[in-house]
Amino acid sequence: MDVQDYLRELAQVNQNGFGFLVAYGLTWLTAALLGRRFGDRVGTYAALFQGMVGLPLGLLLTMTAAQGARPDDPTLNALSIYLSMGQLLVLPFVIVLVARGRHTMAVATLAVTLAVHFVPYSWLYSTPIYLVVAAIVAVGTAVLVARDSQPAGTGCRICAVTGSALLLGGVIAFAS
Repeated sequence: MDVQDYLRELAQVNQNGFGFLVAYGLTWLTAALLGRRFGDRVGTYAALFQGMVGLPLGLLLTMTAAQGARPDDPTLNALSIYLSMGQLLVLPFVIVLVARGRHTMAVATLAVTLAVHFVPYSWLYSTPIYLVVAAIVAVGTAVLVARDSQPAGTGCRICAVTGSALLLGGVIAFAS
């Protein structure tokens, strides 16, 4: 199987990765709701730890809706793992921001890291959905941080934009 065949089959079997988009869309929106209800600190912690729920939920959604077995290519499977794990390198920086009470910047860092993380998935799933979601998250985060004259609540708005973009992307990925 050549690379293009693998990518085509991966996108078909996983429905363009919709499960992870939906799962993380829900967890980011939950962080937004928690931030709105209980304040920026709680919302920031929810955004920081949302992956603990998003990952298993994404795997479950993907497994439940899979249209066959995942294609096997050790090199490309390893690439998928590296793409997933690379974003973890931002966590020490985010933890420092949280410890210093820089909640908006912590959430903005997480959101922009997610946006950068998504760009290669447009190639992996051969769809522009991930580029569009990444652009919405990156530009939305930049606009919200730039307009941050009232810092309270900006982090929860970033979570809401991120979650909404992910969820909408997931719905489109599933329907494609």
